[in-house]
Amino acid sequence: MMAELKQFRDERGVSAVEFALILPILVLLYLGCVELSHALTVDRKVTTAASVVGDLVAQATQLSNADIRNIFDATDAVLTPYDAAPLEIVVSNVRITQNGTEVLWSEASGGGTARGCGSSMNLPDNIRIEGTSLVVAEVKYRYKPTFGNVIKEAITFSDTFYLRPRRSAVIEHSC
Repeated sequence: MMAELKQFRDERGVSAVEFALILPILVLLYLGCVELSHALTVDRKVTTAASVVGDLVAQATQLSNADIRNIFDATDAVLTPYDAAPLEIVVSNVRITQNGTEVLWSEASGGGTARGCGSSMNLPDNIRIEGTSLVVAEVKYRYKPTFGNVIKEAITFSDTFYLRPRRSAVIEHSC
């Protein structure tokens, strides 16, 4: 009788069973953390890309089409090691007048849509100074999660930077 009771108290396999039960939860937790860290990194890189585009344009006094292409190409290096294909960039030079705003020129890359010359643009009130111009760099990135079983839709990260031209009142570029 004592041997039978001892048999039911044998706990040698309990750890293996507990580990087998908790393993799927641990794997999902690990993959979720990895995915979250990738998404946060891409979000930071989108912010950096918008800053780089705006800053490089704001340093110029005039830009050629080749200069704009080189600036757009610089964002590929910013996004490394992530794919730059889902990146959309729009950079514009906007004049602020007492009647509103006027887009002087606008260029786009990666599927982004350039703003029409002479069109108006909504700007935050706290940066509107009549008689000046702004460089507006808008960047969007459609991030597709690596482990797409949980989140099947792409997540869009975007950022906009407003900078004043540094070396001239307006940056010359063809419209």
